[in-house]
Amino acid sequence: MSRTKAIFAGLVAGLLGGILMTTAMLLLATLRVATPLVIIGDRLSVFIPPGPFLSLMGKVGGYNHLKQLGVGSTIAGQLLVAAIVGAIFGSFVRRNPSRIPAIWTMSIFVLFPLVAFAIALWPVLGTSYIGLPIEVARLVTLVGFALCVFLFERTLVTGFQFLTTRKIANHDYEFTPAMGRRAFVLGAIGLAAVGGGVALARKLYRAAAFSYDGTQYKGPIVQPITPNDLFYCVTKNVIDPKVNIDLWHLEIGGLVQNPATWRFQDLTGFKPTTQETTLMCISNDLDAGLISNAIWKGVPLRDLLDQAGVISGAARVRLQGVDNYTDTIPLEKAMQPTTLLAYEMNGVPLPDRHGYPLRVIVPGYFGEKHVKWLTRIEVADANAKGFRELTYRNMTLNFH
Repeated sequence: MSRTKAIFAGLVAGLLGGILMTTAMLLLATLRVATPLVIIGDRLSVFIPPGPFLSLMGKVGGYNHLKQLGVGSTIAGQLLVAAIVGAIFGSFVRRNPSRIPAIWTMSIFVLFPLVAFAIALWPVLGTSYIGLPIEVARLVTLVGFALCVFLFERTLVTGFQFLTTRKIANHDYEFTPAMGRRAFVLGAIGLAAVGGGVALARKLYRAAAFSYDGTQYKGPIVQPITPNDLFYCVTKNVIDPKVNIDLWHLEIGGLVQNPATWRFQDLTGFKPTTQETTLMCISNDLDAGLISNAIWKGVPLRDLLDQAGVISGAARVRLQGVDNYTDTIPLEKAMQPTTLLAYEMNGVPLPDRHGYPLRVIVPGYFGEKHVKWLTRIEVADANAKGFRELTYRNMTLNFH
């Protein structure tokens, strides 16, 4: 088989594989499984200095548009790489396309990407949009990705062999009518997959946080108590979690004598505290509306830390949400009675967008410290850093 014919067949098969793989990722995303489409941005953002990040955000029209651009760029890049990989594959196997060792293709197109994916995205693999424990969420993410790249590998190999059977390969022409017809069949499958992918992308868009991310309070003055549906909202996520309370739990570990795991009903068994606290986004300007008041009900964080028994060397408390967002506060702030693990907001359970089933309330600190969808508390030393603190690359901010 000529090199040109093999490259063409590989490119078509690779592109089809990329389309099916991307469609599978979109399906997983609509099922609230973390995929590269929605977590690569989280991983890359910690390497971008704040100046260029804010500049890029301004150029594309805001954080929502930047997140949409990130997902779109990931999809486009995935399809481009899939087509290129397919073309290279075709060039290498053109002499004997009917005898391609499965162990060879599985190693290159499944095992290698899976290992690279795990290494490159390990810090964000524990992301869950339904409230799975972090280790379980990490496994689910890896299994989902493995299924997607397996689909790509099978489509690439099968599609290439479909286009280059011996009947076609025996022709001396670069392209035969048979190859053209078979390419048309694969193209039709690809178009159907694109249609499915577009439908899934629209569903994902409707489920995404775009409709409320950046919600600002509108009014002549900030109300004494802001209704939940008017309370300002900012999120880093493309899709916000909708936590299944039966899957969720809260872990406490790190520099403690008694690591513990708490279910939601355990937390509601503590003596509750109710308090009014104002939250304000660090990006709030005068009259920007990123500030709101609410009455929060929950458990003082120090009650759980006292039971865990903080040990020597502890200086900060790292707080982690199921969406893999993390931040830290000083231990002395965590031990103040007004630092709450809140499960009610204005007399009702926390709305999903505001952190159901549990979020941190840290009076006097900017909104980014009030971690939503809380699932892990880690008592750590003075070097502990969170998501934004890594993003800012140790840029000093006054959160008091």
